[in-house]
Amino acid sequence: MSSLQLKESFLQPFRQPLLLIWALAFTGIFYLVNRQANLYDIANPRWVITMATLILVSPFFNGGFILLLQARRNGEKLSLGQAIVQTFSNYGSLIVGELLVNMIVVAGGILFVIPGIYFGLRLIFYKQEILIGGARGTAALKMSVARTQKWRGTLSLFASLSLFYLPAVAVFFVPMSLAWDLYALLASALTFAWINILLTRIYLDAKEGSKQSPMHEGGTN
Repeated sequence: MSSLQLKESFLQPFRQPLLLIWALAFTGIFYLVNRQANLYDIANPRWVITMATLILVSPFFNGGFILLLQARRNGEKLSLGQAIVQTFSNYGSLIVGELLVNMIVVAGGILFVIPGIYFGLRLIFYKQEILIGGARGTAALKMSVARTQKWRGTLSLFASLSLFYLPAVAVFFVPMSLAWDLYALLASALTFAWINILLTRIYLDAKEGSKQSPMHEGGTN
């Protein structure tokens, strides 16, 4: 993980306002749903609505966000409408991935939290594998596991993601008020944007590197 990747990931939501608006739209919807039943309030009957909204809506917003990032990276013109259409064509695979990853992470979390974090990191690229790599079903999860098999890279990824989660974690230390609501919304939106940007950047950098390596090796023979 390079400092350049972190810096560019941090600045991109401010350089590309559409990404920040898209992130705010998602966090705004989830914030409203979360008010009637917190994501961690499992005893609340309305928790099912909150969880269902997260599972059904987040793949749609994550997918559109990632496709916009890829288009920007490749210098292509892609409207928000086109990104939405492309996301819907992969929606089934994204939902399957979302369900499987959540179940695996929750199961791992029951085992003293750390396994849940570990499994989450190993499966974290499944959206990119579906939307950019063209994988389907459980193949996307397997490809993400293969991509994160080096423990040093996984540890570096965890450290980098932790930095971007700090603003969201700070929400718990801000007094409850209108200012808290506004801060929570903005912090969540930025975290959503930063995480997707960083992961997509890492994925695309690795993909471009794998394409260039055989050419480079061939030229040295």
